[in-house]
Amino acid sequence: MSTIKNGTRRHPRLLTIVWGSVILVVASLLLVSQVVDLSIDPVIVALGLLVGVGLALVAGGILSLRKRLTADDRKDDDPLSEYR
Repeated sequence: MSTIKNGTRRHPRLLTIVWGSVILVVASLLLVSQVVDLSIDPVIVALGLLVGVGLALVAGGILSLRKRLTADDRKDDDPLSEYR
């Protein structure tokens, strides 16, 4: 049973999810390159990961901003929101 203070919900942090995914991808590439005789160019991998991380963080920021703006709009439309 969880305790929620002041009715606020905790959400997963986007930055933690993105960097955790990056670490998993790098670890998976290293594991695969050791098991299968696969040559990986580290510069290309690093460039691809940086582009992917950048896109994920920008997209997450836009989605977060969009969600925040729609929540604020709903509060403005509800005259009783200050009493809840």
